[in-house]
Amino acid sequence: MTFTSSQLDLLRAVRQAGSLARAAHALGVTPPAVSQQLARLERDVGSALVERGARGTSLTRLGTLLAAHADRVASELAGADETVAEFMGAHAHRLRLGAFPSAAISLLPEALTALRYRHPEAQLSVIDLPSDGGTELVASGELDFALTASYGQPQVVGDGVRLEHLLTDPLRVVLPEDHPLAKGARSRPLKLEALQADAWVCGIAGRPARTQLEAAAANLDFVPRVQFQTESYDVAQALAASGVAVAFVPQLALLDTPSTKSLRLEPALTREIYAAVPSSTSHVVLAAELLDVLRKICASHRLKSSR
Repeated sequence: MTFTSSQLDLLRAVRQAGSLARAAHALGVTPPAVSQQLARLERDVGSALVERGARGTSLTRLGTLLAAHADRVASELAGADETVAEFMGAHAHRLRLGAFPSAAISLLPEALTALRYRHPEAQLSVIDLPSDGGTELVASGELDFALTASYGQPQVVGDGVRLEHLLTDPLRVVLPEDHPLAKGARSRPLKLEALQADAWVCGIAGRPARTQLEAAAANLDFVPRVQFQTESYDVAQALAASGVAVAFVPQLALLDTPSTKSLRLEPALTREIYAAVPSSTSHVVLAAELLDVLRKICASHRLKSSR
């Protein structure tokens, strides 16, 4: 037969109470209900489990053996409760973050300051990620929150992760200040094909940002002259300032670099910035709160970029 935990609990209660009446009280049921349950259990087992005597009630040898199983079941259930408590407690004040550099610099400081103000006990940690990384670390439980980006292509995520869109970050071209196309005020965007004769500094071949630029150039029937490759937008802007190349930099990563000028592009290219969080954030409550803070910060960035 297959036992239930309530049947085993009944034997355990009888052993501890020493009488059916006291066992009924401990279980929160009536004595007749205990007697009926016990009679049904003995009938199913095919053997007596309880001995009734003048001095009370005790378990038979088989009843004692079954009550020992009840002890182990109760211990496992208590252990499960402790596991949940420990898990929830460990995550209550902990938030493990990942972010690519320009998001970490432009978005996280204000967000983490707000979170720390609200939760001084928060245990925060941050690791560097590639711009399109982090979702797999959230899926595996190694991170609780990741800032990630896509460049013209939808980002695919695995089970257990959801993406929350935060910001559309437009791409800008950064020119040396003595570049012919940098002279004078420009209200209109700069056409990408106007830069086909220039040396370019952009991302490493095969990476999403580089692929996006090459596809845009291919649509305009030219192959860009990429002479400098870097995943650092700071390095790209420094090279533009030196006059050796034009750089392509998302607005969020723009620096006030001397000797350069940044212009809008045509066609307009963007990267989409997302927060990757667990499908359910009930065990990482700070993740939901950080997401709310970042939405407000990104709304402020959208207002600035529209001016």
